[in-house]
Amino acid sequence: MKKNDNSGRIEVIRREGFNRREFLKLTTAGVAAASLLHCLPGKVLAQRIQQYTFGSASASGAWYPLAVAMSKVINDNVPGYHVTGVTTAGASRENIMRIHRREMELGWTTADFLRKGYNGMDPFEATQDVLGWFAAYPGIFTIVARSATGAKKISDLKGMTIATSTPGSMTQINNDEIIFPAHGLLPGRDYRSEQIQFDDAIQKLIDGHIDACSYFMGAGVPGFTRMAESTRLNFIPIEESAKAAIQSKEGALYFDYLPANTYRGQKEPVEYAMLAYTMCCGAYLEDEFMYKATKAIMDNLGFITSASAVFKDTKPQKVYDGMPIPVHPGAAKYYAEHGVAI
Repeated sequence: MKKNDNSGRIEVIRREGFNRREFLKLTTAGVAAASLLHCLPGKVLAQRIQQYTFGSASASGAWYPLAVAMSKVINDNVPGYHVTGVTTAGASRENIMRIHRREMELGWTTADFLRKGYNGMDPFEATQDVLGWFAAYPGIFTIVARSATGAKKISDLKGMTIATSTPGSMTQINNDEIIFPAHGLLPGRDYRSEQIQFDDAIQKLIDGHIDACSYFMGAGVPGFTRMAESTRLNFIPIEESAKAAIQSKEGALYFDYLPANTYRGQKEPVEYAMLAYTMCCGAYLEDEFMYKATKAIMDNLGFITSASAVFKDTKPQKVYDGMPIPVHPGAAKYYAEHGVAI
């Protein structure tokens, strides 16, 4: 705990850990609190607290527990606001669109979707009212197949059923329009694209109802860990011959290695396509809130990382790495005060 020199308020800025029991307690408490708030007169509620929503993705990935953890440190350190982390089926694209429509205020997304949304490029119909917050960590285009299929290269997946994420999501578009076509595989002709949420893909792959799946995720996420512990997997790398075609279609994609032993049975590093995972916010949010929210996040990186280890690569000096659009002035003020600039 720390005393705020300006107000004398006691702020909670560090926590030892964030285990599953605490997470469940936190989310349950949030639901109960939301129900209680409905019982209060609307005028009184509006005067006391501002309700904001923080978009993530499916519950099986890293974004949801991280959104919950970040919401908590904001709630603990920014008076007058209550932020709630929520799951979103459409993830990156949906979060940007809902922020634009003012249905939520903060959200996870990816560098390519953020660039396209800000500039009104396809699949967005118009420029979206969003700004950057910070670049968090690299997302990895993780492609796995059941070892029983015998597939060891992407070209080996011809004729198989591959889960490619929900229709219109960043993952599905990159899979079916960029990654697999660059390897000579077209959806509907060379493979069946199973367009489902990551949660469903996990169980279907374990049960043998699909052959492979391809999702953008951070390293060590629970869903891939569960798959690797439940069935034997082959980790399918990007092929050298496909790299130029991939980058010609999406320049934000780059190539690096998933470290060895990230998952059970993955004994060697695997080269995958990668993309910066970024945080975004409504351009309409007040500078003061964004400054304080940014301070809360950066002061509590250890606590947030305990919600998901993928956040360990999030560092103040890297907040602009891979960020494709302007950052909110309130957040930029905090970074500048700490010697971090574009």
